[in-house]
Amino acid sequence: MKFLVYQIIGMGIIWIGLAYFYQDMDQLSKIVFYLVTSWLLLLIVLLIKQTIKGDGNKDKSE
Repeated sequence: MKFLVYQIIGMGIIWIGLAYFYQDMDQLSKIVFYLVTSWLLLLIVLLIKQTIKGDGNKDKSE
């Protein structure tokens, strides 16, 4: 779970930097921006799913 949080923080920082320069982007840069956005959204969904589902290893050890 820590890995997901760290990756979300890192991608969030990159996304903020890209969003700041969005008006100056060419077409290729906008594609990269959309890829980063979709990856960030996927990570957020996976984190929420993992948080709701809980850690499966805890149930197996009991």
